[in-house]
Amino acid sequence: MNHVLEQLEREGGVSSTVQLQLAGVSLTEVGRAIRAQTVLRLRSGWVGLPDAPQDVLRAVRVGGRLSCLSVLQREKLWCARDRRLHVRVPTRATHLSAPHDRSVPLGDPARWGVVVHRAKRAYDLDEPSGPVDTLEWALLHAVACQSKADAIVTLDSALNKQRISRWELEFLLSELPASYRAYLDLVDPTAQSGLETKARLGLRRYNIPYRSQVAIPGAGYVDLLVGDRLVLELDGREFHSSDEAYEEDRRRDLELHERGFMVIRLTYDQVMQEWGRVIALIRALVARDEHRWAPRHRKAGLTLTV
Repeated sequence: MNHVLEQLEREGGVSSTVQLQLAGVSLTEVGRAIRAQTVLRLRSGWVGLPDAPQDVLRAVRVGGRLSCLSVLQREKLWCARDRRLHVRVPTRATHLSAPHDRSVPLGDPARWGVVVHRAKRAYDLDEPSGPVDTLEWALLHAVACQSKADAIVTLDSALNKQRISRWELEFLLSELPASYRAYLDLVDPTAQSGLETKARLGLRRYNIPYRSQVAIPGAGYVDLLVGDRLVLELDGREFHSSDEAYEEDRRRDLELHERGFMVIRLTYDQVMQEWGRVIALIRALVARDEHRWAPRHRKAGLTLTV
């Protein structure tokens, strides 16, 4: 029995019986462990340890693999906030079960907080042997599952963290309808956060000139520079919560103001929830040409070219 438990630990807590057999574990040993209640029978051909990751156990009970946003969140890639369980099942799968009990029919997935993804056609993506989708499978479904803006946020994040190359992304999107392939024209691997991507797309929508990750002497790289002098800094909670980060942000702001730049520092909620108000302010500033160096700035010697 210890052989079964040890192999399941090596497999991450959940495995198909086929994989266990390939590792030298007999079905007799598996059956004995199930009867002893040290191993759970999740569905036909799949077993798991009681203390295995709960999202994986639930996905396998449903009848598929953990996928889409549930995988991206595990991989710490930016994506839409979604607490539902995303499960990829075979295209023609039937007899799906509730995530908590394989004897209960799934019925309406929303009842259990589950999103079921019927496997998309992907001729050159190998099926994983384990219960969690590869990043490629997860991205393939996440692009179609999210809004356009959120999908581009995810793709920027994957490119920036070098989890996928531009060439691999182009290949992946070729598996989707043509409308999704146009996303390639909008991605930016230099984007440091989902907030930056959201703001960038919001500026693009109104044809507002901007540059990403611009180096300014004394201040370092700024998230977005609109025109010549309007700086947008985007404060994600995880990077700006320490006292040291707070002090550094204010030092940089002071340096930028001394050099004649205008700084708008935006919080996560302002970008994600109040963008209408933010873009109205930016459009008003642009309409007044406040994003450009003016004669008064030149007279004061503040027209730094970056």
